[in-house]
Amino acid sequence: MKEVHLLGLSQSSVVITFDIATEIWGESSFTFYPNIELDFDEVILPIKQYDYTIEKVGVGPKLGSKVMFATAGPSNKLAIYNYFLTKHKLDQDAYDSLIHPTAYISPSCEIEKGVLIEQNVIVSSQVKIGFGVFAKRGVLIGHHCVLGDFVDINPGVVLSGNIKVGNGVTIGTGAILRNNISIGENTTIGMGSVVTKDIPANSIAFGNPCKVVKTL
Repeated sequence: MKEVHLLGLSQSSVVITFDIATEIWGESSFTFYPNIELDFDEVILPIKQYDYTIEKVGVGPKLGSKVMFATAGPSNKLAIYNYFLTKHKLDQDAYDSLIHPTAYISPSCEIEKGVLIEQNVIVSSQVKIGFGVFAKRGVLIGHHCVLGDFVDINPGVVLSGNIKVGNGVTIGTGAILRNNISIGENTTIGMGSVVTKDIPANSIAFGNPCKVVKTL
């Protein structure tokens, strides 16, 4: 049985990690290490049960353990990373990645650690994927794209070629981004958007064509 160490805690999205880890490694047990006190203490498992333990805030995995993020969201992942780096000396080298076997990753890609790549994701040639990136079901990432750290790309997103995505960006379900554009850091692109030009940092943008509707 493989023991999987998960940093943070999610009630719902972590079940994807449960399933993929079990597919890849067989029978697994999961241990959560929360970074903050939360108002729930269990994962939502209405169908299949998994073996998991939730430690108290302040407890961390032993040095040398491989760890993964237990929750999505760029700001959540950044906060979790900073907490465990400060309190438990877990730097980027301590993180494992989880890539579903149905994903296609081009051999010319460069992928940092702490990455979650779900089912049927395609990553084309010469792509760079930063630390803590989550690419969810059916995402298509074109050639020469560069994704910064802690990016979340939601299901069905299409990134055409040569796109630069800054740190901490969230791209909503079903968005389509044209070639040769940039998305500034900490920006959110709304679901279903069609992005045809650069979007600046610290923005909320959506629509067809995608436009900035709020600056953070």
